[in-house]
Amino acid sequence: MITSVPAIRGHVLPLPASDPGLLRLMAGLRTVVSIGLTLLVLVISGASLLVQVTGAMAALISTVAVSETLLKDQFRTLALGLPVACAAAGAGTVLAPYRVIADVLFVLVIFGAVYVRRFGQRGKALGLIAFQMFFVAQFVQVKPGMLPEVTAAMLVAFGCGAGVRFGLLRVTPEQTLKLLMGSFRARLRLAVGAMVELSEQEHERGQEREPGQDREPGSGSAAWERAERRLRRRIVHLHDCALMIQGRLEDSTPDARTATSVQRRVAGMEIATERLAAVLLDTERPPHTSALTGRLRELSAAVSRDWLQARLPVGLSYVRDRLLGFRENEGLAGTPFADQEALRAVGELAFSVLGLRVALGTAGSETDDDSPRTRQYREELETEELSLRAEAVPVAMDLEELEGEQGEEARKQKLKEEEKAAEPRGLDRPSTRIAFQVSVGSALAIVSGELLSPQRWYWAVLTCWVVFLGTSSTGEILVKGYRRLAGTVFGVIAGVGLAGLVAGNDTLAFILVLLFVFAMFYTAPVSYILMSFFTTAMLGMLFTVLQTYSSDVLILRIQETAIGAACGLGAALLVLPVRTSRHTDEQLRTVLERLRDVTEEAVRRLSGDQADSAPPGGAEPVPVDLLDSARALDDALDELRSAVQPLTHPVSPLRSRSQNARYVVALLDTAAYHARGLAAIAEQLTGDSRIVPDPRVASAAGRLARNLRTLTRHLEEPEEEPEGAVLPSSDTISVAIIDHPSRSPVGARVARHIQRLDEIVTGLAEPLGVRVEGGTGSRGEARL
Repeated sequence: MITSVPAIRGHVLPLPASDPGLLRLMAGLRTVVSIGLTLLVLVISGASLLVQVTGAMAALISTVAVSETLLKDQFRTLALGLPVACAAAGAGTVLAPYRVIADVLFVLVIFGAVYVRRFGQRGKALGLIAFQMFFVAQFVQVKPGMLPEVTAAMLVAFGCGAGVRFGLLRVTPEQTLKLLMGSFRARLRLAVGAMVELSEQEHERGQEREPGQDREPGSGSAAWERAERRLRRRIVHLHDCALMIQGRLEDSTPDARTATSVQRRVAGMEIATERLAAVLLDTERPPHTSALTGRLRELSAAVSRDWLQARLPVGLSYVRDRLLGFRENEGLAGTPFADQEALRAVGELAFSVLGLRVALGTAGSETDDDSPRTRQYREELETEELSLRAEAVPVAMDLEELEGEQGEEARKQKLKEEEKAAEPRGLDRPSTRIAFQVSVGSALAIVSGELLSPQRWYWAVLTCWVVFLGTSSTGEILVKGYRRLAGTVFGVIAGVGLAGLVAGNDTLAFILVLLFVFAMFYTAPVSYILMSFFTTAMLGMLFTVLQTYSSDVLILRIQETAIGAACGLGAALLVLPVRTSRHTDEQLRTVLERLRDVTEEAVRRLSGDQADSAPPGGAEPVPVDLLDSARALDDALDELRSAVQPLTHPVSPLRSRSQNARYVVALLDTAAYHARGLAAIAEQLTGDSRIVPDPRVASAAGRLARNLRTLTRHLEEPEEEPEGAVLPSSDTISVAIIDHPSRSPVGARVARHIQRLDEIVTGLAEPLGVRVEGGTGSRGEARL
């Protein structure tokens, strides 16, 4: 069971769905409070203004750089970061009078800071601290005689940062997970609310149609279309929150079994919500009636309670009396046919809510008000949990017998070694390639920036550095450079205006500095333009506090930013370049491989084959976690979305490729939903509840796997003719859904998922330039 948060956090207002787990809020607060405490200590001790600025920057950097999940890992990184910060600041200060030597060392520091990112979060943090503190020494222009004071200021900064992180604003992984669960419920409530709105608009639109007239795609009113867009957006937000929860379960739950159980139930709730949304958005179905709107309102009331996972019933009156019954077709007699599938989906969602509470251990504390049906479902879920956990026990026992007490650790280490062996080496390794690119770009930025301004050249270097962070292709660097420049321009405009308003009022200017620092880190994960805007506006206020403000300085920042972005783009084009088309093809191939892994494993389990896939050479079989595989598919799809941003950006001149990329990503989004649905069903079925295989479903699954392999081979060698062609999808599986004698609601959903995957993968052939067997299309270049 997940550890409770402190009582003081139990009275938190309903969590904002826009900030899952309050992660952005806490990041901004930690940064501002750390800076404030550091400045308070330094002011009381009588430190000079330059030392105060250095200490404040050190507090900011030490807070932002550390990003591990576990508190003990954060402490170790912070402890290692202090000597790194002192060494970098000391080197930057001592070598400042020797411009050429300092510039050469700066480039070497930049190379090392990027290269060590290959060592994970700690390497990334230490590299960032080294770069930023060397940069701060240049920015503040610390004198060698001030090094003792600066070192003491950094000790204060790191100490205050640690006090805030581990004391004042201490947040454990368990607390973060609990807050994420609250945000998940908030987003679920918003999604169901959007369903209610869509159903209401559908009913109003249905009244405007003539009797017997079916609804047509694209024929909705403006209000209905707004409701549709809102629902789709909220389903995406719910999915993002589910991924955040799944990514933190390992470090936030008492044991692996609890993590697996919660992961399974969260995925089940997400899939149930997506299924209900898909039914409501399906324009090929008959229009829904007003009765469905009433049931959706009941569902909305049920999921709107228990914001912080308190031990309270989650709308059990509705769950008991009506919603759960829809899952087993109870109460559907006499219901309009158009509503029946949606009501079954409502029942599945209500059941999944109860399932998550059982997994969290919050469903057994209030059984007095249970109806027989609710008690039956709770017992069914508890039995299912025990059965699923029992199936996992033999695997763990075999591992212990084969490998001894350290068997599990040895297996994890072996998997890590295998992953490491599969990583690219040499210049093909992303961290190495980017290290060379950013070093060359920074050298160009230093030279160009100093020609423009010997005092402010470091802004060009900083821009060159940041445009490479989180990017993998020249197109992504171009987009990020454009966003930074746009944010800087808007920030300069705001900075000039605010400087005039607060002129002579240093206290107000300082308060605005802290507010802008908070806004920088609160908006960073959402919008890079906003982050750049607040950064530049903050600099304007900082110059006001330092009494060095000048509009010319802010204009110079725009120029240096443009130079840095241009140098970064030039280095990306000339040094070990990675073209956008190559990068998108690689990411697309990864998505297709992950999709094939999930579907093949899910179909294998659903067909009754319990054996784990054995690797070649007689090696020990490795258990496959389907939900982890589905999460890997989602991660790969997110990387593909980032990779195609240069193509899908509104200012992209490549209109044809932009439309093609949007179409392919939309198809893969839908495919990922159906793959998650298969994975969730396969994970929740126990050994005695396998679905009876149907030859037509098996045929479609085999065709799906073959087509995915064909598309993947074509992407691996786009210049060569691939062997074979994509097999066309078949309508026979639709018959299997309807007339198979052993069909069940679950079996029908499995068949529908496979049918849609079959159609989607076949539909990918044309935009990727692969011929469909029996078709007249010709092969083209495999490129988004």
